[in-house]
Amino acid sequence: MKVLFASFPALNLMEGGAKTQLLMSKKYLEKLGVGVEIFKEFTDYNLKEFDLFHLFATEGATYHLGKVIKGLRVKLVVSPIFYSRYSPTILSLLTSFPLFLRRFFGIWTEHTYVKELCSLADIVAPNTKKEKLLITRGLGIKEDKVIVVPNGVEERFYYAKPDLFIETYGLKDFILYTGHIGWGRKNCLRLLRVLLKLRHPAVLIGKIMDNEYGRKCLAQAQRCPWIKIIDHIPHSSPLLESAYAACQVFCLPSFYETPGLSALEAGLAGANVVITKYGGTEEYYKDLAIYVNPYSEESIEKGIKKALAKRKGSDLREHIRKNFLWLQTAERLLALYKRIT
Repeated sequence: MKVLFASFPALNLMEGGAKTQLLMSKKYLEKLGVGVEIFKEFTDYNLKEFDLFHLFATEGATYHLGKVIKGLRVKLVVSPIFYSRYSPTILSLLTSFPLFLRRFFGIWTEHTYVKELCSLADIVAPNTKKEKLLITRGLGIKEDKVIVVPNGVEERFYYAKPDLFIETYGLKDFILYTGHIGWGRKNCLRLLRVLLKLRHPAVLIGKIMDNEYGRKCLAQAQRCPWIKIIDHIPHSSPLLESAYAACQVFCLPSFYETPGLSALEAGLAGANVVITKYGGTEEYYKDLAIYVNPYSEESIEKGIKKALAKRKGSDLREHIRKNFLWLQTAERLLALYKRIT
């Protein structure tokens, strides 16, 4: 079997969940004998050589690519990576009006792109059951072609040791956040305000975006000598593994996560996980993580304090290892591919 992968054009410029999902799906599908190529827009392809096209993320740029692919009669799988703060019922009402605007006035919305791209797809593969409900009941996509494929994590994090990070930075048992610093969805500014009050050693690892929000985050962190920002550690680096193992608490208080790949990595490395309650996270972490309301500093503070007081144990890491390794994800994807080829 031979598959072509694609996503939005800026994907390779960003470290984040969508990029990790695409690259890890490729890596582990190849271990199962699937040939996977990443789409390059100025390459001349003989699409008859490929069994299907797999598109990661639904937005304007990926919609037009998906529409062309379907127009060329290639089987299309879509991983939407989609979340809405609205219930499926409200979402259904909201997306009916934008379709009217598109049809009669040529006005598109973000949800219009998601709905139409999922409609084009032969298979839609959300990461959570909650995402599936938004797509089927909220966007009206036929349920029989929407199949949940959970995200995964590399087993290497299970074997992570704290020594390298401790030797490099002289820190252990700290509060850790990894991800973009400056992207509002990640809620870093509110997290930093909580860290200012807690006065406990904390580390933020991620690219600092040159925007107003990013500059506010940096200014806030600079007020706190107990907060260290590390601009970037490559996802493949042993130092990242070691950071997860060295921390006491990993905190991801985003406005939503589906399901927060960095939290899976941290949990597999043994950290106590504090995470947003929105986006289907409870489907992954069950009762083994501490859930917080991302809109409440008090909730985030209480969650972190509870995690700091809790001994690190093995329940969460064994749960993740048993259920959410990338090889298992690749096996589920391969089963979907075989279903439509």
